[in-house]
Amino acid sequence: MKMIENKIFKKRIKIGLICFMLFAIYLSPSSAESINVISNPGFELGTADWTFYTNGAGTFLNDAPGAATPKAGHITITKQGSNVQLFQNGVALEPNTKYQLTFKAYSKTGHDLAVSMKKHSYPYTGYGLTNKVVNLGTTWGSHSITFTTSGFSGAVNNARLMFVMAPYDAAGDQYYFDNVILTKVSSGTPTPTPTPTPPLIPSSTISNPGFESGTAYWTFYTNGAGTFLNDASGAGTPHAGHITITKPGTNVQLFQNGVALEPNTKYQLTFKAYSKTGHDLAVSMKKHSYPYTSYGLTNKVVNLGTSWGSHSITFTTSGFSGTVKDARLMFVMAPYDATGDQYYFDDVILTKGSSVTPTPAPTPLPTATPSPPTLPPSNKQLVLLDVTHTHSTQVSYVKLARVDDTGKIYTKSGQGFSKFNFAPGFPTGSLKSPINYAGGTLYQRIKVYSKPSSYPVRYQVCVFQDHITSDKHACSSSSKLTFTRPGTYYASQSMTSLFNYGGIDWNRQLLVAMTVVKDKYGTPVDNTYSQFTNKWYGAPNLGLYYPMNVRYTAIIVPPGGGAPVWP
Repeated sequence: MKMIENKIFKKRIKIGLICFMLFAIYLSPSSAESINVISNPGFELGTADWTFYTNGAGTFLNDAPGAATPKAGHITITKQGSNVQLFQNGVALEPNTKYQLTFKAYSKTGHDLAVSMKKHSYPYTGYGLTNKVVNLGTTWGSHSITFTTSGFSGAVNNARLMFVMAPYDAAGDQYYFDNVILTKVSSGTPTPTPTPTPPLIPSSTISNPGFESGTAYWTFYTNGAGTFLNDASGAGTPHAGHITITKPGTNVQLFQNGVALEPNTKYQLTFKAYSKTGHDLAVSMKKHSYPYTSYGLTNKVVNLGTSWGSHSITFTTSGFSGTVKDARLMFVMAPYDATGDQYYFDDVILTKGSSVTPTPAPTPLPTATPSPPTLPPSNKQLVLLDVTHTHSTQVSYVKLARVDDTGKIYTKSGQGFSKFNFAPGFPTGSLKSPINYAGGTLYQRIKVYSKPSSYPVRYQVCVFQDHITSDKHACSSSSKLTFTRPGTYYASQSMTSLFNYGGIDWNRQLLVAMTVVKDKYGTPVDNTYSQFTNKWYGAPNLGLYYPMNVRYTAIIVPPGGGAPVWP
């Protein structure tokens, strides 16, 4: 089996409070040998630490319920490949040691898979477990494999645990995974398989409060431009939420939705924050969807300093009866933010009832300054693209959903230029009538799951009409959506500001969409077209950019259509 030879971005190390909670679940107080060496074993933290690779086509999400847990890994095979695997690399192993691997899995068709443990890089040495076939059912089943490590001397941390679906998979297959546990086997009774529970913070209704699990559970929205990462040190912790404002907007907020609240109940919100400029923010707790009912906390202005400070707000819930799970906690930076501002957040804790200990603010807060109202969610938005994709050096061909005007039915895709058919429901006619999408706003979001280096990337979307030539396409500005590392990034611009906007007749249907990977200077990272060969930053090493795993979403909202609702 041909293995992936490109370097995969080094997995992030889970430390801090969330990691402590996970260890508490899997660590037996009587034996260090029961430590689980697999990160994010239940997929409760999204797809973090796991990579899905296929030379066919498919998706990898955590959008399915697990085996008695909220989440599970979910792979959908849309095109069968000869190399299809879900893996975690960077696994630590000791030599000549017995291990027990347990996991829960099933496939919709009952198709099987094989399990291996190998060296992550060439020559892919077997580490004691090779192509162990597992007989899957069509409902959740528990599986256990015991093996003794071999093929290395001295402890290693370069092992790759692989669930290989080829050649058993077929188009339309769906595989589900949960509770992947790898432990050393003690000399006595084998370690029993624990039943993990989701990593929650005791007494707090906020998930990932310290941003130690990346940006999971948090969303950054701006109708300007900016980035949201966890690349900064916290207040005595390894990580913090970090927002950079590259262009101020009238609606700029960091929020977590799905917060559970009880009616007529006193809550205390505590958090640590600061901004580089000392610019302030406002805090609200509202219903997540229209009509955005206040849940007892509205536009409470917080006086931030230029270094870490602790803040506390006590409020009593209102505006609903019965327990709700649709609250949105919002940190609103507009209208206080400015170009170049950087905001930092850590330890966001929301507690209720007897657990509340009122903490007076060290200094009086200023009188609240009204902030712009939150835009209602769009009920007219148009999803242009929503794709999970691995950008790689591989070049393939995509069948066009709409044949071009020369009769062409396939188009080349790969390296710097990835072609996609439009999202389901995209119009086959005018984008000006009856709804004027062509005069609205293009919103973009990219979730970068992994990339092999910190080399800057510019990301661009283009649409073509009639045929795939430069005179018949319009493109977003690549300078608006840039990144150097995994994280979630947003950008927006008016449709009329697209490059070559006038080259498209927006009253007629479009042909196909394309995303473009560019270097920091705006040159496509591509060697399949001679005009770009070895001209991009870092050339000729394509391994600086590929493989890169992303989920990219583009939404068009017509004038006055509200804010995008991200899928």
